[in-house]
Amino acid sequence: MLTVVVPVYRNEGSIPDLLHAVAGQWRDAGGALEAVFVVDGSPDRSYELLRDALPQQPFPSQLILLARNFGSFAAIRAGLAAGKGETFAVMAAD
Repeated sequence: MLTVVVPVYRNEGSIPDLLHAVAGQWRDAGGALEAVFVVDGSPDRSYELLRDALPQQPFPSQLILLARNFGSFAAIRAGLAAGKGETFAVMAAD
């Protein structure tokens, strides 16, 4: 299984397109994909939008909320630690 780690910071406006893109990747991977979204202390509504939308998505996912903005590398590390896949990729949220 492939784990796609997505660090999220100030991406409120791109969440619908992001979820559509990940769903397409999940279909292309034959369902062998999970997504780990790591909200890096984002001051916008990114976390709330993901929290509400992820249960309706076809792909398995995890949502992690960091206590503050630690930077994209820390967010990626958190996603890599949480992922369950054998292979990992990082995807920009925008």
